[in-house]
Amino acid sequence: MKALGASLLVLSILCATNIWGQSSSASLPSNVTFYAKPGIGDGQSCLVGARTDDDGMNEKPVVYLGKSSNIVIWHASLPLPPHTYQARATHCIGTPATLYVLVQGDTQPEQSLSQTLLEVVALNRTTGAVTTTKAIDPPNISGANSVWVEAGDRHFSAQGKDLIVTGRFAPLSNRDSPRGFSLRVPQDLHP
Repeated sequence: MKALGASLLVLSILCATNIWGQSSSASLPSNVTFYAKPGIGDGQSCLVGARTDDDGMNEKPVVYLGKSSNIVIWHASLPLPPHTYQARATHCIGTPATLYVLVQGDTQPEQSLSQTLLEVVALNRTTGAVTTTKAIDPPNISGANSVWVEAGDRHFSAQGKDLIVTGRFAPLSNRDSPRGFSLRVPQDLHP
């Protein structure tokens, strides 16, 4: 039974790390977890997630642009947002020139003391180069809060020239009473 379990684990790892196959320009590294892979038009998809150390710790946000023909066009490892020790890319929106990625970062390894902070990163759709980043905070909150955006396209979307972010936040002193928020972030991402 243990041998069957080990075989299934190896098979699932091989399948998970070969989502799009290999290309000469980019390939999927080991230790990557994907949080979303929306289609963004022109037969392309944006895979967002995090790469960890060999022990599964210290998430670093990553983005992959791929074609429906199972080819990785490029990949980018994003810098950690300020004041975070780990982060993950969780949502992606594509326009003809830009990919907008939502990054959620943790301030400390101890979950009960950690805040989750949000940042939007704009990448050049052709090259994957980071063009702009912007920390975003829900309106009308103060003190130490943890902020998060749940999975699903409806929580990070485009409307006109704005990005719409909906999520939840809770004070560190009372995580059992989260409140919702919705905010608009201009796509030009000026501070």
